Amino acid sequence: MAGTKKAALKRVVADGKKAMTAAAKRAEDLLAQIARAKARIAEDFYEIGEALREIQKKKLHVALGYKTFSEMLTKRKVMSIRSATKLIEIVDSVPRTKALDLGAEKAYALARLAAATPELDSVESILDQGVKVDGRRKKVTKLSAREIVQTTKAIRPKKPDAAATAAAKAARALQAAIRAAGGRGATATAKKVGSGFVVELLVPVGVVDPLVQALGG
Repeated sequence: MAGTKKAALKRVVADGKKAMTAAAKRAEDLLAQIARAKARIAEDFYEIGEALREIQKKKLHVALGYKTFSEMLTKRKVMSIRSATKLIEIVDSVPRTKALDLGAEKAYALARLAAATPELDSVESILDQGVKVDGRRKKVTKLSAREIVQTTKAIRPKKPDAAATAAAKAARALQAAIRAAGGRGATATAKKVGSGFVVELLVPVGVVDPLVQALGG
């Protein structure tokens, strides 16, 4: 019985090593493919992106002994993680024929633009129909990569103001406290006054007396 278990364990280990070897070979083949294509990156950027995506998605870098995809890129001197991420995003977002027509920079710029639009736009729909900027539809077919980047910045939602966010949070906290104390229906709203913010509290007349008593007034 012990011999049978030992033999079974050996088979499991052997199978594991075989699978790992196959994964390592596939990763090496893909890296070699990338190395060959890098010399022709203007034409073969899409092929590089596909190879990089397969390594990343299937975690083939682990089979080569690297803990992360980024570590493999650095130690094997493939390219920067930023460049790799760009190429992978192109493959994820832009059809091959369209990407090859556009070129790497413009294809990536359009992928970023599609990701930034409020609507569920695709690169193809943006090329066909344009994109809304300040309520108007703007054609992008004749724009350069730089102009597409500027368009993306124009439609990307601005970061929320830190002071406004803090004021809104304070208003929610006050409203919750007043309601918990008996001020049913009370509302607290943050409003900008001058260069700062105030919190305006509205309390239904019918709950004012009970609320004052509850607060020890």
